[in-house]
Amino acid sequence: MNKILLTHFLLTLTILSGSAQESYPPPGRLVDVNGYKLHLIHQGEGGPPVIMFHGAGDIALIWKLVIPKVAKFTTAVAVDQAGEGWSEHGHSIHMRQQAYDTYTALQNAGIKGPYILVGHSLGGILTRVFANAYPGEVAGVVLVDATHPDVVLKFYKEGQGKWQRMRLRASEETVPDPITSRLLHFPETKSFQPKRDFGDLLKDFSEEDRERFDWFYNHRPYTYVPGRKSYEAETMKSIYENEAAYNFGETPLVVISGGNKPDKEGDDNWTTEALKEHSEQLQKELLKLSNDSRQIVARKSGHQVHIDQPKLVAKAIKSVYRKLKNRK
Repeated sequence: MNKILLTHFLLTLTILSGSAQESYPPPGRLVDVNGYKLHLIHQGEGGPPVIMFHGAGDIALIWKLVIPKVAKFTTAVAVDQAGEGWSEHGHSIHMRQQAYDTYTALQNAGIKGPYILVGHSLGGILTRVFANAYPGEVAGVVLVDATHPDVVLKFYKEGQGKWQRMRLRASEETVPDPITSRLLHFPETKSFQPKRDFGDLLKDFSEEDRERFDWFYNHRPYTYVPGRKSYEAETMKSIYENEAAYNFGETPLVVISGGNKPDKEGDDNWTTEALKEHSEQLQKELLKLSNDSRQIVARKSGHQVHIDQPKLVAKAIKSVYRKLKNRK
Protein backbone atom coordinates (compact mmCIF):
# COMPACT_ATOMS: atom_id res chain seq x y z
CA MET A 1 0.00 0.00 0.00
CA ASN A 2 1.54 3.31 -1.08
CA LYS A 3 1.73 6.37 1.16
CA ILE A 4 -1.29 8.11 -0.40
CA LEU A 5 -3.50 5.03 -0.11
CA LEU A 6 -2.32 4.42 3.46
CA THR A 7 -3.12 8.01 4.43
CA HIS A 8 -6.57 7.71 2.84
CA PHE A 9 -7.16 4.38 4.61
CA LEU A 10 -6.21 5.78 8.02
CA LEU A 11 -8.32 8.88 7.44
CA THR A 12 -11.30 6.69 6.54
CA LEU A 13 -10.86 4.68 9.75
CA THR A 14 -10.68 7.89 11.76
CA ILE A 15 -13.87 9.21 10.17
CA LEU A 16 -15.69 5.92 10.72
CA SER A 17 -14.50 5.75 14.33
CA GLY A 18 -15.55 9.34 14.92
CA SER A 19 -18.95 8.69 13.33
CA ALA A 20 -19.51 5.71 15.61
CA GLN A 21 -18.68 7.84 18.64
CA GLU A 22 -20.88 10.69 17.47
CA SER A 23 -23.78 8.32 16.80
CA TYR A 24 -24.16 7.76 20.53
CA PRO A 25 -23.46 11.05 22.30
CA PRO A 26 -24.48 11.40 25.96
CA PRO A 27 -28.28 11.28 26.13
CA GLY A 28 -28.16 13.70 29.09
CA ARG A 29 -26.00 16.57 30.38
CA LEU A 30 -22.31 16.56 31.23
CA VAL A 31 -21.80 18.64 34.39
CA ASP A 32 -18.45 19.76 35.78
CA VAL A 33 -17.27 18.46 39.15
CA ASN A 34 -13.91 20.05 39.96
CA GLY A 35 -12.33 19.36 36.60
CA TYR A 36 -14.17 16.22 35.47
CA LYS A 37 -17.70 15.77 34.23
CA LEU A 38 -20.58 13.62 35.44
CA HIS A 39 -23.39 12.57 33.11
CA LEU A 40 -26.92 13.39 34.30
CA ILE A 41 -30.06 12.34 32.44
CA HIS A 42 -32.38 15.20 33.38
CA GLN A 43 -36.07 15.57 32.53
CA GLY A 44 -38.96 17.53 34.02
CA GLU A 45 -39.03 20.41 36.45
CA GLY A 46 -40.15 21.25 39.97
CA GLY A 47 -39.26 19.86 43.34
CA PRO A 48 -38.35 18.02 45.31
CA PRO A 49 -36.14 16.57 42.55
CA VAL A 50 -35.91 12.78 42.29
CA ILE A 51 -32.32 11.48 42.01
CA MET A 52 -31.86 7.91 40.77
CA PHE A 53 -28.83 5.70 41.50
CA HIS A 54 -28.33 2.57 39.41
CA GLY A 55 -26.90 -0.72 40.64
CA ALA A 56 -23.51 -2.34 40.00
CA GLY A 57 -22.82 -2.99 36.32
CA ASP A 58 -25.65 -0.73 35.14
CA ILE A 59 -25.70 2.84 33.83
CA ALA A 60 -28.04 5.81 34.25
CA LEU A 61 -29.87 4.87 31.04
CA ILE A 62 -31.32 1.86 32.87
CA TRP A 63 -33.84 4.26 34.50
CA LYS A 64 -35.20 5.43 31.13
CA LEU A 65 -38.59 3.70 31.59
CA VAL A 66 -39.13 5.45 34.94
CA ILE A 67 -37.73 8.91 34.17
CA PRO A 68 -40.54 10.20 31.88
CA LYS A 69 -43.20 9.00 34.30
CA VAL A 70 -41.58 10.87 37.19
CA ALA A 71 -40.92 13.92 35.00
CA LYS A 72 -44.68 14.39 34.65
CA PHE A 73 -44.85 15.67 38.24
CA THR A 74 -41.31 16.77 39.21
CA THR A 75 -37.64 16.88 38.18
CA ALA A 76 -36.19 13.45 37.40
CA VAL A 77 -32.42 12.87 37.31
CA ALA A 78 -30.44 9.65 36.77
CA VAL A 79 -26.70 9.75 37.51
CA ASP A 80 -23.69 8.03 35.95
CA GLN A 81 -20.97 8.04 38.59
CA ALA A 82 -17.37 8.93 37.69
CA GLY A 83 -15.98 6.46 35.17
CA GLU A 84 -19.40 4.91 34.54
CA GLY A 85 -21.69 5.40 31.57
CA TRP A 86 -20.84 8.68 29.86
CA SER A 87 -19.16 10.21 32.93
CA GLU A 88 -15.44 10.97 33.00
CA HIS A 89 -13.01 9.37 35.41
CA GLY A 90 -12.50 11.49 38.52
CA HIS A 91 -10.59 11.28 41.78
CA SER A 92 -11.90 7.96 43.02
CA ILE A 93 -14.79 5.47 42.82
CA HIS A 94 -15.76 4.67 46.43
CA MET A 95 -19.23 5.70 47.60
CA ARG A 96 -18.20 8.58 49.82
CA GLN A 97 -16.59 10.10 46.74
CA GLN A 98 -19.68 9.26 44.67
CA ALA A 99 -21.93 11.03 47.18
CA TYR A 100 -19.73 14.14 47.05
CA ASP A 101 -19.49 14.05 43.25
CA THR A 102 -23.25 13.63 42.88
CA TYR A 103 -24.10 16.46 45.26
CA THR A 104 -21.55 18.78 43.63
CA ALA A 105 -22.82 17.98 40.13
CA LEU A 106 -26.42 18.61 41.19
CA GLN A 107 -25.48 21.95 42.72
CA ASN A 108 -23.49 22.97 39.66
CA ALA A 109 -26.39 21.95 37.41
CA GLY A 110 -28.75 24.17 39.42
CA ILE A 111 -30.74 21.18 40.73
CA LYS A 112 -31.22 22.11 44.36
CA GLY A 113 -32.44 19.88 47.17
CA PRO A 114 -33.77 18.54 49.31
CA TYR A 115 -34.05 15.42 47.15
CA ILE A 116 -36.01 12.21 46.91
CA LEU A 117 -33.32 9.54 46.50
CA VAL A 118 -34.09 6.35 44.57
CA GLY A 119 -31.54 3.55 44.76
CA HIS A 120 -31.57 0.20 42.98
CA SER A 121 -29.44 -2.70 44.24
CA LEU A 122 -26.00 -1.32 45.23
CA GLY A 123 -27.44 2.14 44.59
CA GLY A 124 -29.45 1.56 47.76
CA ILE A 125 -26.22 1.58 49.75
CA LEU A 126 -25.27 4.85 48.03
CA THR A 127 -28.55 6.44 49.20
CA ARG A 128 -27.48 5.75 52.79
CA VAL A 129 -23.97 7.11 52.25
CA PHE A 130 -25.43 10.23 50.61
CA ALA A 131 -27.93 10.73 53.46
CA ASN A 132 -25.13 10.35 56.00
CA ALA A 133 -23.04 13.00 54.21
CA TYR A 134 -25.93 15.39 53.48
CA PRO A 135 -28.72 14.66 56.00
CA GLY A 136 -30.48 17.97 55.40
CA GLU A 137 -30.64 17.34 51.67
CA VAL A 138 -32.72 14.14 51.74
CA ALA A 139 -36.50 14.57 51.87
CA GLY A 140 -37.58 11.06 50.89
CA VAL A 141 -36.18 7.68 49.84
CA VAL A 142 -37.33 4.82 47.60
CA LEU A 143 -35.26 1.64 47.70
CA VAL A 144 -35.71 -0.64 44.67
CA ASP A 145 -34.70 -4.18 45.61
CA ALA A 146 -31.84 -2.49 47.38
CA THR A 147 -28.72 -4.08 48.78
CA HIS A 148 -28.55 -4.50 52.56
CA PRO A 149 -25.09 -4.17 54.20
CA ASP A 150 -25.43 -7.76 55.46
CA VAL A 151 -25.98 -9.10 51.95
CA VAL A 152 -24.73 -12.57 51.01
CA LEU A 153 -23.12 -12.75 47.56
CA LYS A 154 -21.26 -15.37 45.55
CA PHE A 155 -17.51 -14.81 45.23
CA TYR A 156 -15.14 -16.76 43.02
CA LYS A 157 -11.61 -17.89 43.74
CA GLU A 158 -9.70 -20.08 41.31
CA GLY A 159 -12.96 -20.77 39.50
CA GLN A 160 -14.78 -21.96 42.61
CA GLY A 161 -17.80 -20.01 43.85
CA LYS A 162 -18.65 -19.51 47.49
CA TRP A 163 -21.55 -17.65 49.11
CA GLN A 164 -20.54 -15.30 51.92
CA ARG A 165 -21.36 -11.96 53.51
CA MET A 166 -19.85 -9.07 51.56
CA ARG A 167 -18.96 -7.04 54.67
CA LEU A 168 -16.73 -9.84 55.96
CA ARG A 169 -14.41 -9.31 52.99
CA ALA A 170 -13.35 -5.87 54.24
CA SER A 171 -9.56 -5.54 54.31
CA GLU A 172 -9.22 -1.86 55.27
CA GLU A 173 -10.22 -0.22 58.55
CA THR A 174 -11.83 2.88 57.06
CA VAL A 175 -13.11 4.31 53.81
CA PRO A 176 -11.13 7.39 52.65
CA ASP A 177 -12.64 10.86 52.79
CA PRO A 178 -13.79 12.24 49.44
CA ILE A 179 -11.29 14.35 47.54
CA THR A 180 -12.73 17.83 47.03
CA SER A 181 -9.82 19.52 45.22
CA ARG A 182 -9.70 20.15 41.49
CA LEU A 183 -8.55 17.29 39.28
CA LEU A 184 -5.39 18.53 37.54
CA HIS A 185 -4.64 15.50 35.36
CA PHE A 186 -6.94 12.74 34.16
CA PRO A 187 -5.79 9.33 35.44
CA GLU A 188 -4.28 6.77 33.10
CA THR A 189 -6.73 4.07 32.14
CA LYS A 190 -6.82 0.58 30.71
CA SER A 191 -9.67 -0.95 28.79
CA PHE A 192 -11.34 -4.20 27.84
CA GLN A 193 -14.30 -5.09 25.66
CA PRO A 194 -17.29 -6.20 27.73
CA LYS A 195 -20.00 -8.40 26.29
CA ARG A 196 -23.53 -8.49 27.64
CA ASP A 197 -26.51 -10.36 26.28
CA PHE A 198 -29.65 -8.52 27.38
CA GLY A 199 -32.05 -11.10 25.98
CA ASP A 200 -35.53 -9.55 26.07
CA LEU A 201 -34.76 -7.40 29.15
CA LEU A 202 -34.81 -4.19 27.08
CA LYS A 203 -37.90 -4.99 25.01
CA ASP A 204 -39.83 -1.99 26.38
CA PHE A 205 -37.04 0.50 25.69
CA SER A 206 -36.98 2.59 22.53
CA GLU A 207 -35.00 1.28 19.57
CA GLU A 208 -32.57 4.18 20.00
CA ASP A 209 -31.94 3.31 23.65
CA ARG A 210 -31.52 -0.39 22.85
CA GLU A 211 -28.87 0.61 20.32
CA ARG A 212 -27.17 2.76 22.97
CA PHE A 213 -27.07 -0.19 25.37
CA ASP A 214 -25.67 -2.49 22.68
CA TRP A 215 -23.01 0.06 21.73
CA PHE A 216 -22.05 0.72 25.32
CA TYR A 217 -21.77 -2.91 26.44
CA ASN A 218 -20.77 -4.71 23.25
CA HIS A 219 -18.85 -2.26 21.08
CA ARG A 220 -17.38 0.59 23.13
CA PRO A 221 -14.30 -0.49 25.15
CA TYR A 222 -14.86 -0.16 28.89
CA THR A 223 -12.16 1.94 30.55
CA TYR A 224 -11.00 1.73 34.15
CA VAL A 225 -8.22 3.09 36.35
CA PRO A 226 -5.93 0.23 37.45
CA GLY A 227 -5.51 -0.18 41.18
CA ARG A 228 -8.52 1.85 42.24
CA LYS A 229 -10.39 0.32 45.17
CA SER A 230 -14.17 0.55 45.49
CA TYR A 231 -14.22 -0.11 49.26
CA GLU A 232 -17.63 -1.76 48.89
CA ALA A 233 -17.02 -4.33 51.62
CA GLU A 234 -15.59 -1.64 53.92
CA THR A 235 -18.59 0.59 53.26
CA MET A 236 -21.03 -2.20 54.07
CA LYS A 237 -19.09 -3.09 57.21
CA SER A 238 -19.16 0.54 58.37
CA ILE A 239 -22.91 0.86 57.75
CA TYR A 240 -23.63 -2.49 59.42
CA GLU A 241 -21.65 -1.55 62.52
CA ASN A 242 -22.96 2.03 62.70
CA GLU A 243 -26.54 1.60 61.56
CA ALA A 244 -27.91 4.58 63.50
CA ALA A 245 -25.61 6.94 61.60
CA TYR A 246 -26.93 5.68 58.26
CA ASN A 247 -30.69 5.64 58.79
CA PHE A 248 -33.28 8.08 57.47
CA GLY A 249 -34.97 9.13 60.72
CA GLU A 250 -38.41 10.61 60.00
CA THR A 251 -37.83 10.70 56.24
CA PRO A 252 -40.57 8.88 54.25
CA LEU A 253 -39.27 5.58 52.92
CA VAL A 254 -40.72 3.04 50.49
CA VAL A 255 -38.99 -0.34 50.18
CA ILE A 256 -39.80 -2.10 46.91
CA SER A 257 -38.79 -5.76 46.88
CA GLY A 258 -38.71 -8.05 43.86
CA GLY A 259 -41.17 -10.87 44.45
CA ASN A 260 -40.42 -13.12 41.50
CA LYS A 261 -36.70 -13.88 41.68
CA PRO A 262 -35.08 -17.09 40.45
CA ASP A 263 -33.79 -19.39 43.17
CA LYS A 264 -30.09 -19.17 44.02
CA GLU A 265 -28.23 -22.46 43.92
CA GLY A 266 -26.60 -22.21 47.34
CA ASP A 267 -23.73 -24.27 48.74
CA ASP A 268 -22.78 -26.18 51.91
CA ASN A 269 -22.79 -23.01 54.03
CA TRP A 270 -25.79 -21.27 52.47
CA THR A 271 -28.54 -23.48 51.04
CA THR A 272 -31.07 -22.18 48.53
CA GLU A 273 -33.68 -21.99 51.29
CA ALA A 274 -31.33 -20.14 53.66
CA LEU A 275 -30.36 -17.62 50.97
CA LYS A 276 -34.00 -16.92 50.10
CA GLU A 277 -35.02 -16.54 53.75
CA HIS A 278 -32.04 -14.29 54.48
CA SER A 279 -32.73 -12.10 51.44
CA GLU A 280 -36.41 -11.64 52.35
CA GLN A 281 -35.49 -10.82 55.95
CA LEU A 282 -32.99 -8.19 54.85
CA GLN A 283 -35.65 -6.46 52.74
CA LYS A 284 -37.90 -6.29 55.81
CA GLU A 285 -35.04 -4.95 57.92
CA LEU A 286 -34.69 -2.00 55.53
CA LEU A 287 -38.04 -0.78 56.85
CA LYS A 288 -36.33 0.01 60.16
CA LEU A 289 -34.31 2.75 58.50
CA SER A 290 -37.22 5.19 58.85
CA ASN A 291 -40.05 5.77 61.30
CA ASP A 292 -42.26 6.39 58.26
CA SER A 293 -41.79 3.34 56.03
CA ARG A 294 -43.74 0.77 54.06
CA GLN A 295 -42.91 -2.18 51.83
CA ILE A 296 -44.19 -3.05 48.37
CA VAL A 297 -43.54 -6.54 47.02
CA ALA A 298 -43.38 -6.41 43.21
CA ARG A 299 -44.93 -9.79 42.40
CA LYS A 300 -44.19 -9.59 38.67
CA SER A 301 -40.55 -8.56 39.06
CA GLY A 302 -37.18 -10.07 39.69
CA HIS A 303 -34.27 -7.89 40.77
CA GLN A 304 -34.78 -5.28 38.00
CA VAL A 305 -38.11 -3.92 39.23
CA HIS A 306 -37.63 -0.58 37.47
CA ILE A 307 -37.55 -2.47 34.16
CA ASP A 308 -40.16 -5.15 34.89
CA GLN A 309 -42.65 -2.77 36.54
CA PRO A 310 -41.64 0.85 35.92
CA LYS A 311 -45.18 2.12 36.60
CA LEU A 312 -45.05 0.60 40.08
CA VAL A 313 -41.72 2.31 40.82
CA ALA A 314 -42.96 5.66 39.51
CA LYS A 315 -46.14 5.30 41.58
CA ALA A 316 -44.09 4.63 44.73
CA ILE A 317 -41.95 7.71 44.03
CA LYS A 318 -45.10 9.79 43.51
CA SER A 319 -46.51 8.59 46.83
CA VAL A 320 -43.42 9.95 48.62
CA TYR A 321 -43.63 13.15 46.58
CA ARG A 322 -47.29 13.68 47.54
CA LYS A 323 -46.60 12.98 51.19
CA LEU A 324 -43.90 15.65 51.21
CA LYS A 325 -46.20 18.12 49.47
CA ASN A 326 -49.00 17.46 51.95
CA ARG A 327 -46.66 18.13 54.87
CA LYS A 328 -46.22 21.77 53.80
